[in-house]
Amino acid sequence: MPENAADYLKEVFLFSLAPISVNFLNFVETILHMKSRSLSNLLLALTAALFLSLPAAHSQETGAQETATRQTDPKPYKEVQRFKAYHATQGVAVDKDAFYAITNAHITKFNLQGDSLMTWHEPNKDRIRHINAGIVLKNKLYCAHSNYPLYPMASSIEIFDTKDLSHIGTVSFGIDTGSCTWILPGKRCWYVFFAHYDKKIDKEGKQWDNANQAQLVMFDKKWRKMQAWTLPADLLKEIAPSSLSGGVMIDGIFYCTGHDAAKCYKLRIPERGTILEWIGEVDVPFHGQAIALGPDGDLWGISRKERAVIRARR
Repeated sequence: MPENAADYLKEVFLFSLAPISVNFLNFVETILHMKSRSLSNLLLALTAALFLSLPAAHSQETGAQETATRQTDPKPYKEVQRFKAYHATQGVAVDKDAFYAITNAHITKFNLQGDSLMTWHEPNKDRIRHINAGIVLKNKLYCAHSNYPLYPMASSIEIFDTKDLSHIGTVSFGIDTGSCTWILPGKRCWYVFFAHYDKKIDKEGKQWDNANQAQLVMFDKKWRKMQAWTLPADLLKEIAPSSLSGGVMIDGIFYCTGHDAAKCYKLRIPERGTILEWIGEVDVPFHGQAIALGPDGDLWGISRKERAVIRARR
């Protein structure tokens, strides 16, 4: 064996496997200078075989971990109730006493037995054009609103009193981040999702905005922007040309719906970086659109085709 074999081996290892401990390489060097040439050769061969196999093993392990972190939840949501609701074409909101069918410029309140109680309507499209989702907090219905399908995109949050559906407030974002499609309260903050789409808007084929500009934005309680995150590329590809239409939060995880698929995408805020982590999905009995989480943990959605509100449980 050449006298400089240990030095050569160390250089090869440091070049190809930088994370390997230099202390361990020194141990290998000691072995190589043992008096027993045969033992030294054997240990050299075994050591080289072991470490040269590590990159592939590590790669396989990493791939397995990535696959394991994005799996379909084995316990899907299943339909337990269905209610006819003519205005259930965009989404639904719910509280302990009622649910609210939402479509563009109409909101209809129902009791939990499915009886229609009242309807709010905005006749002026210059004021309210596209209400997409809602969430009830302390007798107030907060609705995500935008001027979709107009461009440039402008958004607001419209607030209603749940007792009589009177309009009591507005938070206007103006022309800013995109089309507001859903909102959620956080710990001393708000999460607001702004959608972008891959869609033509004129006869000349001019593109609207790219779907990859969609963002989940965190605001403080005074509606000052704090942070924002984009969607992962593989999720954008799956939901294209649309975006995320609805979202709820369960145990710190965002359960989000697209436009058509009968599933919720499970997303979480990353420890570092700007891209939300897509960690899994769960099957649901409604095809996209805005959803709501009931006080009892039931998940609510809609069927646009049947103009129905669906209550689901697992």
